[in-house]
Amino acid sequence: MVQLSKAKADKAGNLYKQPQSKRGTSRILLLIVLILIGLLVYQHNYSEDEINALLEEKKELSTEFEKKLTSLTKEMMDAEEEKHGAEQSRHELEVELRELKKDNDEIKAKPKKSKGGEKETSSKVKDVMLAQLTKLETDVQRMAKNTVLEKYGPEPYRVEFQIEFNPEEVPEGTADKFVIEMAPLDYMPYTVHFFLEQASKGLLDGCSFHRNAGHVVQGGPISNHLSQGRNVRKPFQEADLTSVAFQEYHEKFPHVKYTLGYAGRPGGPDFYVSTIDNTKNHGPGGQGSYAIKSEADPCFAKVIEGFEAVDRMATVSVQPGSYKRMEHYIAIKSAKIVKS
Repeated sequence: MVQLSKAKADKAGNLYKQPQSKRGTSRILLLIVLILIGLLVYQHNYSEDEINALLEEKKELSTEFEKKLTSLTKEMMDAEEEKHGAEQSRHELEVELRELKKDNDEIKAKPKKSKGGEKETSSKVKDVMLAQLTKLETDVQRMAKNTVLEKYGPEPYRVEFQIEFNPEEVPEGTADKFVIEMAPLDYMPYTVHFFLEQASKGLLDGCSFHRNAGHVVQGGPISNHLSQGRNVRKPFQEADLTSVAFQEYHEKFPHVKYTLGYAGRPGGPDFYVSTIDNTKNHGPGGQGSYAIKSEADPCFAKVIEGFEAVDRMATVSVQPGSYKRMEHYIAIKSAKIVKS
């Protein structure tokens, strides 16, 4: 009898040493769960009614959770739809503003000869259009500021430029990047939003600094030795980010050295970094060759790191002619929004 017990014990020991099948493991786990449930019921001495009550409570909690989840999902969808609607409204306002701005420019550029009452009527029309233009600009600025805060968070906003000089002309030095900080939203909300959208969509990647005019280094959608064969202008057109809707400017953020501004009328997509103080040259009234002489180039950012890289770009040789196009374009490898 002792020998038989010992034999059974040895057999049991051998079973533990053998690998368990998945089916056997599942049975053991199920048995453990049942034992734990039994102990729990026994310990708390739950009656059948109490167990049913607990199950019912669990069911109610589950139902309540589902309702809350459904409600939150709907709120999120509504918020997303509202955000999309606001973006669409802002875009429509920009289009309307461009059209009104164009009409206003034409009136100022080509005044009609009139006498008496006709002259007075024409003046009133101009006043009405100017009031509408001012209101539209204010609405666009307000919506742009809200969009920036919602999409990019609190200020300040910074963008890092990675550049590469053409191997045919590499200036002395090693600096190949610089960081800019956007103008305060209270000063330049619309233009800051415009540039951040260009950067966030990667539109500046592959573009070039192509002009060294002495007072500015200008960049824009022109290909270079790294982006040959690419149409770098097309993405700007597809994103409707080729030019600003109006020439936003604030006297507290002037075109001093190492600031950034948009070139042309309407400004964009070309931009420039001032290599001297261009407050008068590019501020209000400084660009007398355009239709509205009192306008200024939008000044929307300033260099805060990598001044040496900007200085290096300003030494690149130029082609003959007054435009001062660079002999060898400088590649913008990337322009990415970075954490401040």
